[in-house]
Amino acid sequence: MAQEHSYAAVLGTRQRLVAGILGIGVGIGVPFALSVVFLAQTGDPEFLIFPLPFLGAIWFAQGLAPAGYTLGDDALVIERRWMPRAIPYGAIRGVDRRPRPIGGALSLGFNSLFGSHGTRWNRRTGFHYLAIANTRDLVYLETPRGLVVLSPDQPDAFVAELHRRVAPPPEEVSP
Repeated sequence: MAQEHSYAAVLGTRQRLVAGILGIGVGIGVPFALSVVFLAQTGDPEFLIFPLPFLGAIWFAQGLAPAGYTLGDDALVIERRWMPRAIPYGAIRGVDRRPRPIGGALSLGFNSLFGSHGTRWNRRTGFHYLAIANTRDLVYLETPRGLVVLSPDQPDAFVAELHRRVAPPPEEVSP
């Protein structure tokens, strides 16, 4: 039985700035300040709930963002608060770190404050699935359904361990 290995999906510098400034500053701070201003001007306590939809949107985005990647016994699991996604080792045809164009004009995925996830398409790469928290140190998995792009915190160690699990067992030589 193989041991489980987990790798975090750490936000990159750019994503931290976006999450901090836009998510907390604009997404929470501005609605909260406006609710206080409206409450002071009108005296209506209903304005206290004004920030709640913005908080809900940030909570939703955080729930679908990749939090880590676990190499289990039978599959690679993209860890998320909601709807973790498993990719069986048998479905992984190749693993590498060779940069490729990702994203595209026909994006079907979701770019959030906490990373990018979902299906994308561009003419050079075709369909691919992003589950990344940063845009550096990406790992590319070739699967029958297209490319899967991940961003583990220790990409070289992740690739080495995944190669070990995906590689077919050596054939026994009979005398």
